Amino acid sequence: MFDELEASARKEDPRRFQQRFGEIWTVAQDLGPEELTAGVERIGTFLGGCWGIFAKSAVLAGALVERGGSPVPLAGVLPKRAAVAMERRVQFPGVWAAATRGRPLPDPAGGLSGLVDAGMRIKKKAKRTGLSEDECFIVSVSWFDTEEWLKALITVLALRDFRAAMGEHDRIRVRDAAAAIAHDVQRAHWILGLSVVLDDEPLIVLDPSSGRGFRLTMSGVGDNHQLHTLLADRLMGPGLLDGERPGDAWVAAASTAHPTPPGNDPIYRRFRLFDGTGAYVYPEGRPADIERLNGMRVLVLHPPRGNYGWLNGRTYEHMESQLDLDGELTPVEAGDWLARVAPARETDLMGMNP
Repeated sequence: MFDELEASARKEDPRRFQQRFGEIWTVAQDLGPEELTAGVERIGTFLGGCWGIFAKSAVLAGALVERGGSPVPLAGVLPKRAAVAMERRVQFPGVWAAATRGRPLPDPAGGLSGLVDAGMRIKKKAKRTGLSEDECFIVSVSWFDTEEWLKALITVLALRDFRAAMGEHDRIRVRDAAAAIAHDVQRAHWILGLSVVLDDEPLIVLDPSSGRGFRLTMSGVGDNHQLHTLLADRLMGPGLLDGERPGDAWVAAASTAHPTPPGNDPIYRRFRLFDGTGAYVYPEGRPADIERLNGMRVLVLHPPRGNYGWLNGRTYEHMESQLDLDGELTPVEAGDWLARVAPARETDLMGMNP
């Protein structure tokens, strides 16, 4: 079946492709992890040459991963191909305007008919665009198929083994391409966040009020709201620091349960965070935004000063996260780190209005 799926994509036969797509998905319901992984690997062999409706091959591969297949066979092809789609999509409005003298942009969800119409309009006026006909084709299809690549990429980027297998150059390319379209493509916004997720990242946390410090390691933490809750649980839960520990439902929402706590009750932070340079760490940001000090990401805890809450425990429901407490710093080590950090620049709302 996978041979026939590939053949239909190469021959650009949408009817046959959709038939094989449906057949494979039906059979996949009864496959085990090894067979699913074999299917993912097989799709990966021809995925790089798929365009338009045939980009749904990436969605199929992602669905096989969701059912238990390994995402690793896609690490060498999917990030590159998704990055191309996003990069070319950025070009489309300008190319379209040049080719059509300012006609309204076509609906990206216009399907095969919309793709064909747009492609023909641009191809006829390729000279106006400054691109070759082949380049015009790639730009045209990317306007319509980028979402398919992003659907698959969201699935696999949430998995640590895929992130570990993906090359650093590809990660940076995906990050930059997603950033360029994140303002008007919602899935690109999620891709941008996933592309900067940290794994096995050491973290120093300092509490000036007690003079204590701690070493932690974080992996798969998608946003600073989630980091606030997990950090409060690791430090206040066992009583290492004074303060009210976060509710069990909050911790569950930030870990493995549904991201929204039961009853839509807000999650409240137990402290404000500043980095080692004195900058405020916004809850709306990401762990990768935390500046390093002497090669380490450092967090300094300050009183919360009022209730600041949010409704979702974490951004990425299907990403496994870890925040491990590795141990407490000795008093000398804690004092040394506290001497290095810059004074907090309390420019946040709670800091300016105690």
